[in-house]
Amino acid sequence: MKKCSIVIGSLWGDEGKGHMTDILCNEKNTLNIRFNGGSQASHTVVTPDNKRHSFHHFGAGTFTGAKTYLSEDFIVNPISFVFELNELFDSFKIKPHVFVNPNAIVTTPWDMYLNQGIETYRDNQRHGSCGYGINETVERSRIEKYKITVMDLFSEENLINKLLLIQNEYIKQRLEQEYNLTISDLDIKYQRLLNDQENISMFLFYVSQFLSNIQIVQDNILNRFDNIVFEGAQGLLLDQNNTEYYPHVTTSNTGIKNVMDILASLSYIGPIDIYYMSRCYITKHGAGAFKGELKEKPYSNIEDLTNIPNEFQGSLRFGYMDFDLLAYEINKDLRNLKLPAKINITFTCLDQLDDDFKYLLDGKKHCQKSDLFVDTAFNILKQKIDNLSDIYATNGLTRHNFIKYTKM
Repeated sequence: MKKCSIVIGSLWGDEGKGHMTDILCNEKNTLNIRFNGGSQASHTVVTPDNKRHSFHHFGAGTFTGAKTYLSEDFIVNPISFVFELNELFDSFKIKPHVFVNPNAIVTTPWDMYLNQGIETYRDNQRHGSCGYGINETVERSRIEKYKITVMDLFSEENLINKLLLIQNEYIKQRLEQEYNLTISDLDIKYQRLLNDQENISMFLFYVSQFLSNIQIVQDNILNRFDNIVFEGAQGLLLDQNNTEYYPHVTTSNTGIKNVMDILASLSYIGPIDIYYMSRCYITKHGAGAFKGELKEKPYSNIEDLTNIPNEFQGSLRFGYMDFDLLAYEINKDLRNLKLPAKINITFTCLDQLDDDFKYLLDGKKHCQKSDLFVDTAFNILKQKIDNLSDIYATNGLTRHNFIKYTKM
């Protein structure tokens, strides 16, 4: 590999990672790597010819022709994969080329149903899960007896045996030990789904479709490509080690840690560009603490077609840009940096500001003209983030006409 870029959400996610990934992948011989989380992440891309898709199980660079690699730390969901694969072909006549690490763990229907059933049971005490079974998959996979990896999918007999154990043994055990519940305590919808005898045959169908559309590889696949783009999922405030916000976090390393491990294993010493993403205001989807949350969106021009209200996460929440919080989370993540790198910040959604923008700094609210946002941000953040190189900003949705570069 000759060039390596990393795209990271700086705060709560929903910050334009798909947009930046699409921009960075617009080169020949590119590999787009999903290195954390799973298909719960929704990264929206709009192309100059107005193609729009929210990528879940494929790299957000797919429209550029970039190939996708699902690393060992990505959580594979065959059902979600096939649904999105069909959607990409039906809508855009695209059939992505996908590489998958054999050690990636696999989500089953029971993980999703259990996740959704528990969130529904919690009612107004929900954790804000997306309902994709991410945490349930991770917790189940800690027990070797019930763990399923991509490699396990190739042996149908062994896979069926594990699925039977999950349905007939693990679900009851998990409900009792973790939640002090039985299946009968859940909503009738999820009782039926968890006990459905067709789950195994249904899952096997999606597994077969998944396997026929991927290629199994190891991390050294990176060496075959000139341009490598690591696409992070969610944001630094949702990192599994962010105990301040537990339990409203994800079971994932949302920063650069996983990427550093992969690059170290390949003895990579080339150039690295890290792009920490943030909107020019703060959003949060899901439950949990949100210091500085506003009662309504901060700017009248804000429009978000991706983060619409849903059953499990509710409505998108808003706050003013908090430069102290942004710098703190980026600096904390940079403790994991093991190689020389160029540190960049990309602010999205500048076109959604009003004439003035408001921000928090040193515990106080400030106001500035919106056409000075980038200058203001850089002047503040260069004092707070060591070795900050460049600020990028986007004032629209597409890769060509609405990306501007500002070098200070």
